[in-house]
Amino acid sequence: MQYLSGRDWREEVTEKLSSLSITCFDPYKKPFIKDVAEDEASRKDMETWMKTKQYDRVTDKMKTVRAYDLNLVDRSDFIIAHLVPDVASWGSAEEIVTAVRMKKPIFISMEGGKAKTPLWMLGMLPHKYIYNSLDEVIEMLYAIDNGIKPIDSDRWRLLRKEYR
Repeated sequence: MQYLSGRDWREEVTEKLSSLSITCFDPYKKPFIKDVAEDEASRKDMETWMKTKQYDRVTDKMKTVRAYDLNLVDRSDFIIAHLVPDVASWGSAEEIVTAVRMKKPIFISMEGGKAKTPLWMLGMLPHKYIYNSLDEVIEMLYAIDNGIKPIDSDRWRLLRKEYR
């Protein structure tokens, strides 16, 4: 299997964070005026193109998808990712790398718990940003919003309140 459906967890997080007035960007529901389809029909098309060796078509489509998805990382104040260690998720990996380089806050939920974290990921960012579940990520965001947990401004490049 090439792709893992990430739609369900994204919808859950969006719903649970709505009371914090957080705008969630979902790569499956891109907010752009001009958009690129990234739905099951387009994935099936690409699977067919791969089987029939139409690699240029897949390349053209995925270059556009990649550009749009990475632009969402650029526009985001922080990133939430849910990873399943046994499933290659190349898009999520590049989005996380991009966010790490930009010093954006990152909250990673690891399927199976933090102990399942790929070793390479632990070289990318401190383990305190990796959580056992999406519920832990959401709890942390509420704690930050309520002032219970201070923001890690030594690592993250945050604007002063008057500029947010």
